[in-house]
Amino acid sequence: MDLRVKIVGVVFDWDGVLLDSLGASYNVYNKIFEKVGTRRLTMDEFLRLQSPNWYDFYVDVGLPTELWKQVDVEWMKLYEEEKPRLHADAAKCLDDLFSSGFKLALVSNGDKTRVESELARFGLASRFRSIICGGRREELKPSPVMLRRTLAALDLEPGEAVYVGDAPADIQAAKNANVPSIALARGPIQKERLEAERPDHIFGGLDEVTAWVASA
Repeated sequence: MDLRVKIVGVVFDWDGVLLDSLGASYNVYNKIFEKVGTRRLTMDEFLRLQSPNWYDFYVDVGLPTELWKQVDVEWMKLYEEEKPRLHADAAKCLDDLFSSGFKLALVSNGDKTRVESELARFGLASRFRSIICGGRREELKPSPVMLRRTLAALDLEPGEAVYVGDAPADIQAAKNANVPSIALARGPIQKERLEAERPDHIFGGLDEVTAWVASA
């Protein structure tokens, strides 16, 4: 089925899709793991295990539950020092879709204060009609709750928007919300993980996302 026909809205994940934050997150987690006495991860391990739902990540790396709160607090402190940059193709993608009249939105599991601060730093907040960030644990992706709230804010039906994510939980959230999904795989490990979720489309960069959406 050609999913492009009805697409008038594009909803983006933030970390890894628009913001090049995977390296920063990797550095922060390994600093914390050393501090609490758990083993460091290799980058390949991190890419295979990382998730926008960090509680799933904690389970997968075997982090004891009693350390979760401490790690959450430490992560926010250390991440402040990283200052990740946008992916090179992010600003143009948003500018092109925005100028073409598409309704743009952001759905991220990330902390609201942190994400809004980064959007302000890059001057991107005005590009989005809706920005919904992580709230209660049960609402985090792969839950469809945040995507459904976004569709309501945009006044769109599920088939009228597409969600662009870079993690299995993103694709699962889109499927749970009956929203077409675009998987963004910037490397072979990500591509392998994402293909297993059977997204509607899989691309290697945001230029391909722009071309696909614009051709509708």
